Amino acid sequence: MKFGKELGIHLEQTLPEWKDKYLCYKPLKKLLKNLPNPNPTADDPQSPDLQHWFVRILNDELDKFNDFYVDKEEEFVIRFQELKQRIEQVKEKSCKDGVFTSEIDFSDEMMMIRKDFVTIHGEMVLLKNYSSLNFAGIIKILKKYDKRTGGLLRVHFTQLALRQPFFTTEPLTRLVHECEENLELLFPIEEEVVESTSSKTNAGSSDNKTAPLSIGEGTWDVYRRTVDAIKTINGLKKESSTSNPLSFASIFGNQDNDDTGAITDSQSELD
Repeated sequence: MKFGKELGIHLEQTLPEWKDKYLCYKPLKKLLKNLPNPNPTADDPQSPDLQHWFVRILNDELDKFNDFYVDKEEEFVIRFQELKQRIEQVKEKSCKDGVFTSEIDFSDEMMMIRKDFVTIHGEMVLLKNYSSLNFAGIIKILKKYDKRTGGLLRVHFTQLALRQPFFTTEPLTRLVHECEENLELLFPIEEEVVESTSSKTNAGSSDNKTAPLSIGEGTWDVYRRTVDAIKTINGLKKESSTSNPLSFASIFGNQDNDDTGAITDSQSELD
């Protein structure tokens, strides 16, 4: 499936408030089709003003990605700290000799904390995929630009994109792992961890069936969108069979050791 269609499907499935934060891939693609002088020669080279204009558009897109990514990352740090504080407050109110009473183990308050953990985990994984999809879009549109104009913009601009805040996902990855560790510690019985990026497990498979405790429609919606996003990323990795070091698969293949592939939720079966 072509990237434009993959991205379009993902935008239909992602959180509504995130839709306008992604790369404007279709408009950029249309702009390229309407560029003058599609086959520059030595006697009729491509105007440098055209490249400056196109780079300015891409820089604006990078600013958009960075602003959204940094804001969301900061929000997740705050929300995660608040969740940990809520747990401590519950412990202080309901622990006896350092052990939870049976009442608090299944209390409404603990279940709400669990739902909030699952929700923020799903949103953080979505943000990691937001980074990947937008970077993939940048690579794709640069490749089309160079093919259309005979330019060599892809190498330079890809290196620039690699240094942007929206592509620096290590702090977010650590936060995701810490969230998973807390879920495993606090809710070891109900927790279902689906290895969505593992070659051994398909998160969308009908084999992943459980009879889980309901965690609410809103939480399930985030989870479903997260699985859809990961499936899109995995599809892009498989499609990129080239050994080019600037290809999507090559760049993100190098990050697999640091990536999280787990989606934690009590509802692992997809409709």
